[in-house]
Amino acid sequence: MWPLDPPSHSAGDSWETCTSLSRDTENNGNLGTRLREAVGIARAAADALRAAAESRNLHNLDPADFKIENIADKTVTDIAYVSGMTKGPGRIIYDTLMAAPEDELCPLCRHSDVSQLDHVMPKADYPALCVAPQNLVPVCGICNHTKSNQTSREANKVLLHPYFEHTDTASWLHAEVTPGSGGRLRYFAAAPPHWDRVFADRVQYQFDFLGLGKRYSSKANQTLNGMRYLFTQHLSPTSSIDLRTHLEGLATSHLRDDLNNWTGVAYRAWAADDAFCEGSFVPPP
Repeated sequence: MWPLDPPSHSAGDSWETCTSLSRDTENNGNLGTRLREAVGIARAAADALRAAAESRNLHNLDPADFKIENIADKTVTDIAYVSGMTKGPGRIIYDTLMAAPEDELCPLCRHSDVSQLDHVMPKADYPALCVAPQNLVPVCGICNHTKSNQTSREANKVLLHPYFEHTDTASWLHAEVTPGSGGRLRYFAAAPPHWDRVFADRVQYQFDFLGLGKRYSSKANQTLNGMRYLFTQHLSPTSSIDLRTHLEGLATSHLRDDLNNWTGVAYRAWAADDAFCEGSFVPPP
């Protein structure tokens, strides 16, 4: 849901690079040549992916339109992606894609570090996209494992594509202190009123599907444990203003470049809670 600049490598260049070492033999029916000659199909597939993502129609992409004629899907992906990209001349493209996030955080969750490349449209079903940079997004292991080969034909259950769709211009991530919890937070998604219903549903679906509420709450509670002593120093015997001002400053700093930064949202929620600012987070003696 967080933006990532689209790759500079084209789908055609990537396909040509990743299939460049595929050989023709007497027994494979000129497989290497046939794969290389499919570069036009790879380009068209990437164009179709981009158009669908930009128009929010990823759910309408039909796997039947993303095949390489007369070559088994697994053969395509084994040669182009596994041998050609992860282990062969396309590795430089792979590494460039992995290094794209400046802060090394997963664009699907902004919670965990990038560690894997995810195929937005699964390579098993969309082999013509298996090495298209526009279909390869650096993500964390948690999101990649959870997503797996998930796709949906339902418009409101499609994960957002970080290269073409994002939510960074509006505040939708929120949190509130759970009463009597000592400051523990509950995160939730709330769509801005100007979002259309399907887009709002997709953001809520991604929030729930990837378990972001639980993941953010866990991090916020760890942050609270580490900051409890400092927060105590800002408590005043007669007023909650000092701590509230401190928390609001932290929230402003974290939310300045990311309206939905989970850390900034935590500080904002704590600052808005009167009981917290009066010391409810301090364990009883």
